Amino acid sequence: MEDVSEDRKWVRRLLGLEPPELHRPTAVRRRALGPFGSIAMERIEVDTSDDDTIPCLLLRPEAPVRNTVIAVHQHAGEFSLGKSELAGLCGDPSMAYGLRLAEHGVRVLIPDLLGFEERQRGWTTAGADDEQLDALLRIAQGSSLQAKHTKDIAALTTWLVDEPEMTGNLGIMGHSLGGQVALFSLAFDARLSAGVVSCGVGTVASFASHRIKHNPAWFVPGLTAAGDVPAVARALEGQRALVSAGSADPWFPIDGVRAVLEGFGPGICNTYLFDGRHELPAELLELASSHFVDAIS
Repeated sequence: MEDVSEDRKWVRRLLGLEPPELHRPTAVRRRALGPFGSIAMERIEVDTSDDDTIPCLLLRPEAPVRNTVIAVHQHAGEFSLGKSELAGLCGDPSMAYGLRLAEHGVRVLIPDLLGFEERQRGWTTAGADDEQLDALLRIAQGSSLQAKHTKDIAALTTWLVDEPEMTGNLGIMGHSLGGQVALFSLAFDARLSAGVVSCGVGTVASFASHRIKHNPAWFVPGLTAAGDVPAVARALEGQRALVSAGSADPWFPIDGVRAVLEGFGPGICNTYLFDGRHELPAELLELASSHFVDAIS
């Protein structure tokens, strides 16, 4: 039986989710898409227990290392983009960190988060309106949009754990919204051995004091009353995190970033602080690749 710390139990209660290994796919479909340079690409469709489907891209190097990383895309208000941007198929080339990790020998699974690319809701003509309505409806039901994102990542993690070819350890990386999802997933699920969080940590208190209207998944009922995001960081145990932040990031004020960094336990988190805004520096990609090759080997 898993030995779960009180801090991790608290994260699971906060999100209102059962233990991560209980979130299992109900069906998985796979289709080869052919090579992308030296990288083999495959389409994966994962059906979930809440009657949803998570479309993903799986990138496999010719000579992969043992580890596999779930790469989670950014927000940026671009609801038409998701997994394809991280795979280098469209969008901002600096955001193709899924492809870059694969080129360094890591297997990479890239999902669309709910509301993005193939998972756009299509309720109205505005993706942001759909996202906000979805989040509010979940809050009214006693849950949150963050819980949905975390639950989806847990279902993908269960598939990777159960899939015989996916040998080695598991990690997660994300930028912005993707980093946020990575942090909560690491706190929720000890099966993820390591993570890279790029410009994706801050406190709700700092968002409030700086009057930042963030993506609605940040607003988890009960979060601030129970210690805010530093309490989420405290739940990481026996894992390795690399957290990156820009000193002038308009979305993540540095005071909130530093508060979260102080929440990590000893030896859990390395930091990469740079003079810049909301971006993913090329140097961080090199550090991330080493992190996943070395930290979880």
